Amino acid sequence: MKHSDWLRLQSEGDCICANLRQHGYQCRKQTRRLSWKLTKEGQDDYLLTWLPAPVSDWSLIPNHTSPTRTQLWQLIEQTINQIRGQLETISAQHHSQAEDYSRPWAIIRLLPDARRYTVARFFNRQDAEDHKRFLNRFMPAAEFEILFDAPTPSDSPNLAPPFLRGVGGDLNL
Repeated sequence: MKHSDWLRLQSEGDCICANLRQHGYQCRKQTRRLSWKLTKEGQDDYLLTWLPAPVSDWSLIPNHTSPTRTQLWQLIEQTINQIRGQLETISAQHHSQAEDYSRPWAIIRLLPDARRYTVARFFNRQDAEDHKRFLNRFMPAAEFEILFDAPTPSDSPNLAPPFLRGVGGDLNL
């Protein structure tokens, strides 16, 4: 499991526990595991845990059909759906952002399947070179290129010079 996945799942578990605390449950995180012990006075103790592949989902242990467990599981599922719904809208907003052409020097990561990925953008080439050296030091297997990625007038007409947009005196082309 990647560390970023671990952090995301730990954050999900913390959010689930925060919601359960509002409903009177006590949550205790188990060290070095994606597990939380859930207790409520007058009820059985439960263990909320992340099950790795091939299951790859949250589980509530013990797995019996008591009404309190069913109610607790409904609270957990509701919280998970809220968390994942927020993440989907955030990622959709992130992907819909336009390129920032005010920083024309770009570091491009060359991917093995003939694709490329813009890692970062800079105002000047020297900053891009410095950052590329840093990336090569910590990711030696990856290939990076620096290129001047200025917009063409057809890409973004608002960034084109005024005479190309038809604004101004007799300089229309």
